[in-house]
Amino acid sequence: MDKVANVAVLIDAENVGAQSAKQIFDEASNYGNIIVKRIFADWSKASVKGWKEEVNRYSMTAVQQFEVQPRKNTIDIALIIQALIILYEKDVDVFCIAAGDSDYTRLVRELRERNKTVIGLGGRNVNQNFVNAFNEFIYLDGAAETKAAEKQQKNKAEKQVQNLASPAQEPEILDNKRKSDLHNIIDRMIDNNGKAFYAQISSEMKQKYSDFIPKNFGCNSFKKLMERLMPYLKKYSIGTESDGTSMYLIRNKK
Repeated sequence: MDKVANVAVLIDAENVGAQSAKQIFDEASNYGNIIVKRIFADWSKASVKGWKEEVNRYSMTAVQQFEVQPRKNTIDIALIIQALIILYEKDVDVFCIAAGDSDYTRLVRELRERNKTVIGLGGRNVNQNFVNAFNEFIYLDGAAETKAAEKQQKNKAEKQVQNLASPAQEPEILDNKRKSDLHNIIDRMIDNNGKAFYAQISSEMKQKYSDFIPKNFGCNSFKKLMERLMPYLKKYSIGTESDGTSMYLIRNKK
């Protein structure tokens, strides 16, 4: 019987909102048994009071860290120290770090160098270099972020109404760099094997972009994600192996 992975959840309460608590623990539980739950803040601040109810709901250990001087990274340092203590004192396989601060990049690297799986959780405005430091990075759908997105969509819709000459289009879900990398990976696989299997595409894209996972694109499987991406992949067709489950792309015949 395979060993169930032990998971540690570490939350920087000063840059992750309390409305994300449920998603954080739902996602973390997908990786194994959560044995450590720590949340860090200066709890005298009004800005983190929303977390107090969630601390009790999810049985977290709240770590108090007073701000010694304004704008100093005291919370970051406290979380990093605790992560290293957990690394050496507890049997933890997976670290889930909920934060949006690139100051944790070095910590992520150190944990991964010691064969730990490190999952990041944060907002969509985080630095891409920080995102790519993780094995996987999951975007949090916080209430504040959702409201901002709704406002952005409303503004976009109003502009489209004002300019009827421009047909409504679905927002781009991949930037040009990712489109290029995706095409290069598919072409290389087809050149080598005749087929580019979904599992290989997923693996290689995730090595380049830790946030290239279906849930970040509103999909519940990589198959659904590929269906969403097909408008960018018009020179390919979808195929299925005889087992009925292994799917791949091939080039269209000219």
